[in-house]
Amino acid sequence: MPAKPLTTAALCAVAIILAGAPATVLIGRDTDGVSWTPALVATAVAVVGYAACHLLRQSASRRFLADAVATGRFSGSPVFVYTLVAWLLVVAAGGIVMGTYFAGRPAEDGSYRDGLADYPLPVLFLFAGLMAVAGAGYSAREYRRRHELPELTRLGIAREPQRVLRLPLRDAVRQRTRFWLQGALIDGLLFASGVLPVLLSGATPSDDEVARGVLGVVGGPGIVSFALLVVMLLAWPTRRSAFDALRQPSSLAAIALTAVGMTLGSSAAGGVLALAGVLLASATCLNIMDRGSQPWLGFIFYAGNYVLGYLTAPDGNSALPSGVVGWAIALAAAGYAIREAHAHAKRWPALEPLREPVG
Repeated sequence: MPAKPLTTAALCAVAIILAGAPATVLIGRDTDGVSWTPALVATAVAVVGYAACHLLRQSASRRFLADAVATGRFSGSPVFVYTLVAWLLVVAAGGIVMGTYFAGRPAEDGSYRDGLADYPLPVLFLFAGLMAVAGAGYSAREYRRRHELPELTRLGIAREPQRVLRLPLRDAVRQRTRFWLQGALIDGLLFASGVLPVLLSGATPSDDEVARGVLGVVGGPGIVSFALLVVMLLAWPTRRSAFDALRQPSSLAAIALTAVGMTLGSSAAGGVLALAGVLLASATCLNIMDRGSQPWLGFIFYAGNYVLGYLTAPDGNSALPSGVVGWAIALAAAGYAIREAHAHAKRWPALEPLREPVG
């Protein structure tokens, strides 16, 4: 399908743009002037490395299929590893080229370079890294669908599970509730990573910080779900599922309440309506989690809540966690998100066996 290469190219472009931010900061620190030599070298390395990864991925995939035929086992495909290395090379090279260009321009007030001054490098690298991993995961999935899945199905070893377009109401409610609670816990841990060091230092977070953090905790899953719904509406392969989720009464009610509340502005009625809409969106995940493509949608949901939870924590807009307590809680939140993403992959496997393994 023509949408697949376009989607992959779009994801790669977004990853390069995000990688250009930390590259601009690093290259801009050189007081001796900006040189294009590192960018040219990085581009050459990326081209050669991408070609090598492509060939190695093909060879490893053939060995994987041969082992699957011999043993009947199909897990552990090496495709993602080679795809990730190739993506990191391309994204890094693209980021260096973009960084070299912007670092050579004046850092005037309001310029791109000036806007990056308040963001720590680890935060910029985090966003670029998450996008690169997401893009590599999508690319590896499409490669396996084109080159491995047909062969595994033909040989009677494995197949792609038949997805239920819509879960029974009881199962759908259970799944949405689980996502909401897991997302809220991630957001809550990150809010705690920002607010506890402030409290331990004897200071008090402002009312705006507390309000924003509480909204991020209870409404974060709904905000992330809305962002995912918009992306699903824009992407042709998921548009049907997105429209199906959007026309559900609970989704319409959540969006309408939030829109009316925001229209009313800072009034008490507006705040209550907007909060009710966000809570309803969180509780139902806007009906996308039992209609969209899994486990991929779940992975993005967990990563999205982590990023949103970090940004809504006190001192989290452009700062790293504060002190040992802040770092410990932020790392615990990351560990929990990874653990739940791994468990989610087991609940929604990409392949299901058609026969018992040999031996």
